[in-house]
Amino acid sequence: QIGDDMKRFAKMIIQDTGCKPEDAPNIESIMRDFVFHSTLDWQSRTEFRDGAIEAFALLNADRPLFEERFRQIREKFDAVKQTHRD
Repeated sequence: QIGDDMKRFAKMIIQDTGCKPEDAPNIESIMRDFVFHSTLDWQSRTEFRDGAIEAFALLNADRPLFEERFRQIREKFDAVKQTHRD
């Protein structure tokens, strides 16, 4: 279910914003953390579209900041995964 929602959200984000597919996960994260401060499954289609457009604008306005934030999150996640493998 979760993976299906993520794929569905990514498709909707790409459709709504015209972003590159590789930007969709970052836009989704910005939508959750900065636009809605919540999950994405309760918005109407119009609210979702507006949120995606706002999140894409935020990403483009300060891409280096967001890319560094996502890099740090991935780095911490990878460290946790490695700890659990050992």
